[in-house]
Amino acid sequence: MTGIHTLAVRGIKQLIGRQFAIQVLTIGGGIVLARRLDPADFGLYAIALFWIETTALVGDFGLAPSFIQRKAELEDIDLRVGFTLQQIITTVLVAILLLVAPWVASVYPEAPPETVWLIRALAVSLYLTTWRAMSVLQLERRLHYRPLAWIEVVETICWQSIAIGLALAGFGVWSFVWATLARGFIGATLVFRAAPWTVRFAFDRKIAKGILRFGLPFQIGNIINNMAGWITPTLVAVLLGPQAVGFLSWSAAHGKKPLMLVDNVMRVTFSHLSRIQNDKDEVETIIVRYLTYLLLPAGLWFAVLAVSGPALVEWIYTGKWSPAVPALVLFAFATALDVIVWVVSMSMNALGLVGLAARRALYRTVAVLFLSIPAVLVFGFIGIPGAYIVALTITLPVTFSGLDEGAIVRIMRPLGWICLPTGASVVAAWPMTLLPISSPINAILPVTVGTIVYLLVGWWVAPQWLRDAATAAWPPPR
Repeated sequence: MTGIHTLAVRGIKQLIGRQFAIQVLTIGGGIVLARRLDPADFGLYAIALFWIETTALVGDFGLAPSFIQRKAELEDIDLRVGFTLQQIITTVLVAILLLVAPWVASVYPEAPPETVWLIRALAVSLYLTTWRAMSVLQLERRLHYRPLAWIEVVETICWQSIAIGLALAGFGVWSFVWATLARGFIGATLVFRAAPWTVRFAFDRKIAKGILRFGLPFQIGNIINNMAGWITPTLVAVLLGPQAVGFLSWSAAHGKKPLMLVDNVMRVTFSHLSRIQNDKDEVETIIVRYLTYLLLPAGLWFAVLAVSGPALVEWIYTGKWSPAVPALVLFAFATALDVIVWVVSMSMNALGLVGLAARRALYRTVAVLFLSIPAVLVFGFIGIPGAYIVALTITLPVTFSGLDEGAIVRIMRPLGWICLPTGASVVAAWPMTLLPISSPINAILPVTVGTIVYLLVGWWVAPQWLRDAATAAWPPPR
């Protein structure tokens, strides 16, 4: 058991190190792109990418999680059968996208004619995703994340370099498309070199049935979880146009920035908890630890944006993005709820409760959709994050009900202390925004004060096990 925990911790450290490098590149590149391109360019790319990613979700049958969660060792025939199923489904989906692209573009009255070819060009990326899948799942199953960490840094460098270069050259939204295709090709090549396997087509009814038995319920739950985000590129895009989609996509990407950390940790969590799924008490302890580590940065991020969001956006991204600030702050607040739901749902999947997790996801999605539609009609695009927060809050008890009775109390009670540094940070930093100081000091000063207060109060009220872990990780100088 200790060896599994050690591998999980090592994997998390490697992916977090990779995420730090990626964020440095992404933030810098994102500033250039946001200043160079219009919100409508971001919105148009989000609309086209939505149809590609949604098609990929529908066509995915949970192959990777099925293989990762499996207790028995994988053999070459398993990989070949999975690969064959992937290629058949992907080919059908790409053909459908190529044919229906004109119809999709016609759904959006304000979308330019080039939307058709944006969708068709991005459809090719579906093949690039499936070609890397077999190698990636082998590395993740073995908790071997070091190669993946380095490869994803290279992918980010590739994407940012091409996107920025083309944007500066005047390619507009196509900067995103060519960067996406280049990143996919380079990533697929590097991942295969890191975990090569004999690429052949094969089919075995028993193996295919085993893949689908776990994979389909898992993927249904994944699709249901993603449906909450479909409001923006569909209803908002049709009613309010690409610019509103650009504001929402941008604010969600930046407001939920800590979820990039969560995404990396969840890749380890699924494999980690799958290996200890027979020890329910240990699983619950690990869930609390994961939530503690992930909610801490989420709380600080919300405190920073709640106080300094308007000044930071004006200074860094220019005033054309100021209308998105309220949505930015609301999405930052929603991040804590996302963290809780994500960790609990992934834990249920790791325990083999994929059908139950899918049903709980359906309840959340129905609530989000039910509340989002009137919210958009009444409040415009700002209503989306507000409806999302309300929906996740009222369905949180249902999410926990998939675990043992009383789990919500045992898991959430030890996490309540995180509210104290978050509130203290906002209270301490808010007066700094009222001082008659010029940019960028009016943005930097509240962030600095709020961060210091957050860390000091957090250390004061943190549980002893967390302080011991922090001291062990960063021992004081002798």
